[in-house]
Amino acid sequence: MTFDVALPMLEGRLARTLPGYFGLLRYLVELDTPLPDGFDPLGELPWFARNRSIRSLVISPAPDAPTLETPPDVIGECVRDGRLLHVFVSVGPTARALRLAGEAAASESRCPFLCMADLEPRPATAGARLTRIIREARG
Repeated sequence: MTFDVALPMLEGRLARTLPGYFGLLRYLVELDTPLPDGFDPLGELPWFARNRSIRSLVISPAPDAPTLETPPDVIGECVRDGRLLHVFVSVGPTARALRLAGEAAASESRCPFLCMADLEPRPATAGARLTRIIREARG
C-alpha cells in the first residue's frame, strides 16, 4: 500500500548536528512556525508527542546510495550544494528536554517518526540565516 499525505511547506533552520546510525549526521531543525497541537498526519504518534505543539524536528538522511557509501554529512553537503535530499522526519525534543538531557533528548528512541520528506534549500539572500524547507511528505 502506498499513499501520499499532502502537508504544508515547513520552514526553519538547521540548528545543530546530532549523531546518527552508521556515522551519518542528523540535524535538529527549529521551525519558524510551530506545528499545531495534535499534528499527526499518519495517526501513529505515541501519546507523549501527540498533544503538544511541535517546535522542532529531527531529520535523518534517506539517501539513494547505500548507507556505508554515503558521506557522514550528506544533509549538510546537499544544503551547501543546493540539492534536494529525501529525509526521515521525526518529532524533535522540547527546548526543556534539550536543556536537561542535551543530545540524549534527540535520540532516535525519544523522537518518534513523523513522516518522510524532501529537504530543499531556500534560495539564499544576502545576510539571510541558513534556512531550509521541508517541501513534501510521503507516508
